[in-house]
Amino acid sequence: MWLGVFALLLPTLALSGFVSAGTQIVRAATADEEFVPKTLADSNVTEATPAKVDRMAGTILLAHGGLLLLVFAARGVRRWVHARRVPPRLTHPSGRKLPVFPGATILETLRDAGIPHASVCGGRARCTTCRVQVSSGRETLPPPNDLEKKALARIGASNGLRLACQVRPVADLAITPLLGADASAADGFTRAGMEGSERLITIMFIDLRGSTSLGETKLPYDVLFILNRFFGEMKDALEATRGHYAQFMGDGLMALYGLDDDDPARGAADAISGAREMLMRLERLNHKLKGELPQPLRIGIGIHYGEAIVGAMGPPRAQIITAIGDTANIAARLESLTKEYGCSLVLSRSAAEAAGLDLAGEKLHETPVKGKVHSVQFYALQAIPEIGR
Repeated sequence: MWLGVFALLLPTLALSGFVSAGTQIVRAATADEEFVPKTLADSNVTEATPAKVDRMAGTILLAHGGLLLLVFAARGVRRWVHARRVPPRLTHPSGRKLPVFPGATILETLRDAGIPHASVCGGRARCTTCRVQVSSGRETLPPPNDLEKKALARIGASNGLRLACQVRPVADLAITPLLGADASAADGFTRAGMEGSERLITIMFIDLRGSTSLGETKLPYDVLFILNRFFGEMKDALEATRGHYAQFMGDGLMALYGLDDDDPARGAADAISGAREMLMRLERLNHKLKGELPQPLRIGIGIHYGEAIVGAMGPPRAQIITAIGDTANIAARLESLTKEYGCSLVLSRSAAEAAGLDLAGEKLHETPVKGKVHSVQFYALQAIPEIGR
């Protein structure tokens, strides 16, 4: 810091002295008309003096320019030497492998290579927009410093997530940026782990039966009123059973269970409790709207447990936390089977086992799934079973 102060004050004081001396000469020349001739005579200025001064000035300028060029040349030589020594390589998802020079951070390396990377706070660990997932080489990294540790703790960072502005690689490293290069400060508060990762999750699909006929017998605003009441009850049921409202799809919705659980299997048990809560709330809603409904509202629920890609997805500034993959497709397929089997819940065998259900007395069915070699086993249930019965 003191070097910066010195670098600022030195030219400032030098210019101040130059201006002060010039002011004194002007005052002296004004007071004495002979001051200038006397001064020139005393300085032994001849006709050859200006040419000598010009040569001295040119030499100084050339020396200054040469020193500046020497600095850049030395920097280039240093890079060449480090490159010949095979520095650590930073692998970017674009496929580029970037040399990491001694002391450089991941953020500095990316920017030096012209690769855009978010960093709202300018690389001071005040935000987490520069966060990256270290997929290879994390064992060579030192633990986070205090600033990085506090920033990662704010977003509940998982193992392998680091701040690009604080990590200085000393060995080969492979990373994946987790936010777009145009990320804003608000994006930095997104909970870690929601950028997209493959994990075990329980997915539930709910579909409202008979919504088409409802629209044929009711005015549009009446239908909207009923649907809003229905989705409000479903949302409350999810919140009461630790579920996440992921997507709205016309007359149905998709929900996720187990997002925040250390044990993913707990999400399956919560999903079954959620299904029971939904049916209870739907029964109460049917009673309240008895005079408004031509027939009671009914729903079909499909639940499956397995691996999916879970994270914040969608266009920038309008992302939602959802899941994609075979597990989501299977859950949707199971929900559609509730019509075929005339039941409220179709539960996959994997979800039942994860929840610890004993369904020995229930018939185990199978269904093919498009794009899958093996069929999926499931239970078609008229009543929602109690956990641990």
